[in-house]
Amino acid sequence: MIGVYKKLDKYDPTHTTSLRNRFARQMRKRFDFLYSLVRKAIVVDDCFALKEEKNLLTMVGEAGLTPGHRAYEFMTSQEKLQAFMEWIREQEKRHVLQVTRIPQLGSAREEAWTNLYIDSAYRAGVARAREQMGMLPSLAGKIGEAPVSFLGPFHMDRVGLLYLRVFTDLQGITEAMDTLISRALAQGMAEGRNPRQIAQIMNKIITGGGGDLSMTDTLGRFIPAKRRAEILARTEIIRAHHLATIQEYRNFGVLGVKVKAEWRTAGDDRVCDECAEMEGKIFTLDEIEFMIPAHPQCRCIALPLDVTDQK
Repeated sequence: MIGVYKKLDKYDPTHTTSLRNRFARQMRKRFDFLYSLVRKAIVVDDCFALKEEKNLLTMVGEAGLTPGHRAYEFMTSQEKLQAFMEWIREQEKRHVLQVTRIPQLGSAREEAWTNLYIDSAYRAGVARAREQMGMLPSLAGKIGEAPVSFLGPFHMDRVGLLYLRVFTDLQGITEAMDTLISRALAQGMAEGRNPRQIAQIMNKIITGGGGDLSMTDTLGRFIPAKRRAEILARTEIIRAHHLATIQEYRNFGVLGVKVKAEWRTAGDDRVCDECAEMEGKIFTLDEIEFMIPAHPQCRCIALPLDVTDQK
């Protein structure tokens, strides 16, 4: 197989670096924007009324995005916390968990913004599988006979599950972030912290900025929501690409072609020990289907090994 794949881009065997970067960049932008709203609400608008009032001007939130100037002034601490968490969850729905209603005949369907990237990765996986299958001896001159199968039931079922998986995992990230925000706000208000200090804590939780505030998990690590979302984006592009290739390899069975899968890594010094041990190993399609990605931000790929003539 080395001769067949000698021109393979070793750094990016899936050829999805650009797509992974775009998806991750969009995740970062959305969490950065969320924090910008949080900072404006807490520091500029002083929604918790923690600063001494210097004027009687009452301002509303910017374009309905922030609660407004000293919006929670006459609430108890518990009411302030509840109102703020309701507001931030609404902003998460608008900007991080954005779902668009698309008109169509019958009833409108809802589509998450993340679907675009998963769809692109899946289509790229189908195309890559067809490219690699075209190099196999048993398909010499026959690749054009294979139907374009992205819209087939097997592919559509898998891509639909991927849409749901990514959106659900992103929801999980925001829910974990909300738990930290609620806890940090309650503690900050109880300790009498000023708006800038509270905003700094929010920055740490949401984006990872704002300095070290000793916020760690039970293993001594802290991964901010934005970073977790970026990792999710890069990992799920690989998953979508991989599942597409495996299903497309199966689809070539209609032409009587049988393949197994050869595990290939990016082949550089960033490859982890776990994946390095898998380099060149051969698996059935059923075996390898859920093995890649092997870990978050895995870059491995399964390439076809022609076993049509083997008994």
